[in-house]
Amino acid sequence: MAKKAAAPREPKKPKLKSQSFTVFLMKDDIKDFAKALKDDDTQIEQVAVKINGEACLLAFKQYNPHSPDWVKFLRSVAGTALDKLINAGSAAVLLLNASKRLFAVMFGNGRHLLKADSYEENFGLKVVLNSVNPEKVRSVDVRSLDAVPVNVRSQASVATEVAGFGLNVEQDLLYAATGEPLDSTLGKTITGKDSLKLSLPVNLDGLRGLLEKLLLQFNDDAYKKVFPWIDHLQEVRDATIISKLDEALLTQIGGEDFDRTWLSVPDILDWVDIDGFRYQRPKQGEPHADIAWESYLEFLKTTDDDILLATLKKHTVYAISQSTGQVKEQWPVYKCVYGEIEFGDHTYALTGGKWFRIDVDYLEEIDAALEQIPTATIVLPDYAEKNEAEYNNKVQQTDKNYFALMDKKNISYGGGSSKIEFCDLYTKDRKLIHVKRYGGSSVLSHLFSQGLVSARLTMIDPKFREKVNAELPPSHKLPKDANPIDASKYEVIYAIASNGKDDTLALPLFSKINLRSAYTQLVQMKFKVSTTVIKVVA
Repeated sequence: MAKKAAAPREPKKPKLKSQSFTVFLMKDDIKDFAKALKDDDTQIEQVAVKINGEACLLAFKQYNPHSPDWVKFLRSVAGTALDKLINAGSAAVLLLNASKRLFAVMFGNGRHLLKADSYEENFGLKVVLNSVNPEKVRSVDVRSLDAVPVNVRSQASVATEVAGFGLNVEQDLLYAATGEPLDSTLGKTITGKDSLKLSLPVNLDGLRGLLEKLLLQFNDDAYKKVFPWIDHLQEVRDATIISKLDEALLTQIGGEDFDRTWLSVPDILDWVDIDGFRYQRPKQGEPHADIAWESYLEFLKTTDDDILLATLKKHTVYAISQSTGQVKEQWPVYKCVYGEIEFGDHTYALTGGKWFRIDVDYLEEIDAALEQIPTATIVLPDYAEKNEAEYNNKVQQTDKNYFALMDKKNISYGGGSSKIEFCDLYTKDRKLIHVKRYGGSSVLSHLFSQGLVSARLTMIDPKFREKVNAELPPSHKLPKDANPIDASKYEVIYAIASNGKDDTLALPLFSKINLRSAYTQLVQMKFKVSTTVIKVVA
């Protein structure tokens, strides 16, 4: 019986090689290819191409070859031997449409060919958060909103859940993440910030389908179930939005609407040596005890300048040293501005020269939490002194048996030069009073952090208590035994000196965030916590 001829085998499809590239999503109002590219760079070349019959644009640039700088450094010993070593960079960007949105796929230094603010912020981050296995995150980039903001990249030796990175969801701003996607067609690892970085086997014909999938992930809000705190706060980097916010701020200032904007010192100061503040270097009369819109606008009348953004960035606030009469610190006025602006559907906050978008529900949640903090029952005298040291000394003198002065008596702790201030005033009935002259977010955030750290050490560490006891009078000594103290018998009081119009204090957003965080942790340790406003008088 004759054998049937074997069916011809289909030729194997060539295995696709993995390609690494970076993807940006252009803003919804950018439809034309040309509007995505820098229009002031004449070296960018452009070629119209087609992928699956659809028009695309390939833009590229060759950077001029040049000798590395370190070659010049070594020339005295190497002569011309290293001159053949040349650096040469190149860049390309492929612009194509997918699901009625324009994407830019980068190669080399391609992002430098894009126009600034042409792309969606946090596109890559949202895709990553919607795509990764929440238990297989590899790294996170965060900025703390603490007294001194710190940018940190945390990398895990193995993929782990987000909780393993020890994030403080109230005070850490997540702006980039890397992880393993649930969908293997997105590759083994993806990284997202504004852009999305991928490495996977794909050809040009399959590129549009990949981009359509990424757009679905960007538009999805599933990430809120696992990362509900992500949208609480976002730094604004869009120049167009920043410009509109600055414009709204100037309108507020020009109309002397100061309910939600004020001037405040942006850094921590040694107030003992601060004689006051000026808006210009030459001495003309007494320096201002504090900075405020009223005094700045009076100064502005002596100049030919109008209320403009350039004016706020040109003029300078000078902190004057009491001991030398010279400038001790200085900042552009713009950096000293704190403001909150309603714009569109969001609230925005300006602090330290940067704008942040605040989730409305989050802002209401913060305010509601702060309303639960009780007002201290203790009554402190008005603040008429030039610095905190003089004020604290005055308070102690009103009743030496009740108040123990602990201001400037820093406790060395943890080795090195680390020093902790127990509090400014400690009372016989166990009140730890922390006093701070009102300043910006950084200053008050430092106050709240200081109270938290001091209370925690006081509760758990007998060696810390021993060092504190060395500075306290016999009537105020802390327990000496090795067991943690009963925190419920102690009260942490944040006393803020303010020259506001009444006895309430409108805190900057970041101070609110830090106060709520400190309050929550102190209450968990069973401490009583309260706040009070000290009236500043001339």
